[in-house]
Amino acid sequence: MKFADFDIITRSQSVSTAIANRDDLAHLAIGLLEDNMPLPKAVRLLGVSLSSLQGADDAEPQLDFEI
Repeated sequence: MKFADFDIITRSQSVSTAIANRDDLAHLAIGLLEDNMPLPKAVRLLGVSLSSLQGADDAEPQLDFEI
């Protein structure tokens, strides 16, 4: 979260199960935002990032050594 005066705060949360739909993602993101309510000052940018993405049919990657 970037504020109008260029201060920045970050929040993160890890989950043990996959996020399967938009509603679950929205619930997690809103939960992080609600922890900071009421906001102390005007916000100029709010972002959400995801990591460790994997499709439902994706298998764990395997290295192929051509020997």
